[in-house]
Amino acid sequence: MEGIQVRGLTCDYGDGPVLKNLFFSISRGEAVGIVGPSGCGKTTLAYCLTGIIPKRVKCEVEGEVLLDGESLFEKSLTEVTGKVNIVMQNYEIQIFGLTVEEDIVFGLENLGLPVEEIGKRLEWALKTFNLEKYRHYRISELSGGLKQRVVVASTVVLRPDFIVMDDPTSNLDWRGVKSLRDTVRMLKSQNRGVVILARRIKGLREVLDRVYVLEEGSLREAEVRETENTVVRTPAKRRVDGEPVIEVENLWFRYLQEYVLRGVSLRINSGEVVAIMGPNGSGKTTLVKHFNGLLKPTKGSVKVLGVDVSKTTAAQMARHVAFVFQDPDRHITCNTVWEEAVFGCRNLGLPEENAKQALASMGLLEKADRPPYSLSMGEKTRLSIASALAMNPRIFILDEPTTGQDRETLRVIRDVVWKLRDEGKTVIIVTHDSDFALEISDRVVVVYNGEIAVDSAPEDILLNEELLERYELEPPEALMGEVKVSE
Repeated sequence: MEGIQVRGLTCDYGDGPVLKNLFFSISRGEAVGIVGPSGCGKTTLAYCLTGIIPKRVKCEVEGEVLLDGESLFEKSLTEVTGKVNIVMQNYEIQIFGLTVEEDIVFGLENLGLPVEEIGKRLEWALKTFNLEKYRHYRISELSGGLKQRVVVASTVVLRPDFIVMDDPTSNLDWRGVKSLRDTVRMLKSQNRGVVILARRIKGLREVLDRVYVLEEGSLREAEVRETENTVVRTPAKRRVDGEPVIEVENLWFRYLQEYVLRGVSLRINSGEVVAIMGPNGSGKTTLVKHFNGLLKPTKGSVKVLGVDVSKTTAAQMARHVAFVFQDPDRHITCNTVWEEAVFGCRNLGLPEENAKQALASMGLLEKADRPPYSLSMGEKTRLSIASALAMNPRIFILDEPTTGQDRETLRVIRDVVWKLRDEGKTVIIVTHDSDFALEISDRVVVVYNGEIAVDSAPEDILLNEELLERYELEPPEALMGEVKVSE
C-alpha cells in the first residue's frame, strides 16, 4: 500500500506509554494535522514517522509504521530521510550553515546534485519563503521566526515525498503562517504528503484534509470547534498608573552596518503588562535585550529602574530583570528540574522555598527530579518561567512564552502574569499570539521595520483590521470567525 500507515503504534520511555495503539494513514498529496496539548506525545509521534525513533531516540515500541508497505523501522535513517523528512520543534539543531544561503544548500550538496540544480533550487527557496533579503545574513543575526522559516525552506527544497512538521508555526509571524499555508498547498499539488503536529493550527485549517486530536496518548478525529485550541477571552484588569521603570529615548542599534532599531522612544511603567508585537525580523527581541543589558545602544539611551544600561552589565541587572528566552534550551544548565529552578535563588541568596512555589505555580513540582531535557518544549518554557519567578525580580521579560503551550497552561501563565502585575511588577511579553496579547496585556506596542509603529490599548490595535494588515499581525479569533474550544 502506498503512503504512510501507522498500525497499533505504542511508545513507552519506561514510565508508562506516551502513545497508545495509534492507527492512521496519510497518502501522497494529502495534508494531515495532529493537535494536542503540551507533553501529549506529538514529538514522539513525529520521531516515529521519520525513523528517529527507534534509530536515534531509544524507546520501547510496539506496532508498526509502514512506508509504501515496508517497515519504516527496519530502514536506515539515510533511506528514510530520502522519502520522509522532518522540521523539528527545536529547529535550531537542524541549522548547519553559517548563513541563510549556506544552510539552504547544505542538504542539496550532500545529495550530490549538480551545481546548476542546486542554484535553481536555492533561488526558488529564497523567493518562495521570502528570504531573498536575508540571503547573506549570518544565522546568528536572525530572529527565531526567521530561523524557523530557514529550516522549513531547507527541508522543503530537498523534495522528499513526505514532510513531518513539529510545531512549525511556533515562532512564525502571520506572514510566515500564510507562507507556510501556501507551501502546504504547493506540496499537495506536487503530490507530496504533509503531517503537521502542533498545539494549534490557526491559519492552516483550510489546507488540511483531516485533523486529529492527540490526547493522553490516544488519537481521534477532531471536530472543527476543537482545531484552534484557544482560551476563552476575558478582559484584562487594566493598571497603568505606576512609576516609569523603563525609559527609552531615541534608541538606535545596529548589527554590523545595518540599523535594526531606529529612533525608538518608549516608557513602560511599574504594574503594567506590555505586549511587544510585530513581524519576524522587525526588532522586537533586539529591543527588549536592551532592558537587561544584553545589548547596549549604538545611539540614544535606555534607563531601567533609573540605571543607564550602557554603564552596567547584564549580570548586575539579573537581580532586577528576568529574561525568559524564546528558546528554553538556552536556559538549561542543571541536571534536574529542581536544580534548575533553585539555581538563581542560591546565587542571589534567596530562600529555596521560592523555587518550590514557582515550580508548583507552573505545574512542574511533580517533575522536580526529572532531567530538564526529558521535558517537552512547552514544559521547558514553563521551567524557564519558574526559574525567573523564583528570583523575584521587579521586571519580567517573556520572549514568545506561548510557544508549545496548551490552553490550560496558557491560563496558568495568564494568572501568574496578572498576579505579578497586582504586586506592582512589570511584565513585558514578546509575542505573535494576538489572542493571548488581547487577553493579557494593558498595552500593545507594535515594532515595524525597527520603529515603534503604534502604541495603544490592545483592542484598539488587535481588533482593527486595517492595522493588522498594515503591520502583518495575526488576526485574533474574534475577527477570523473561528469557533473556540468549549470550556
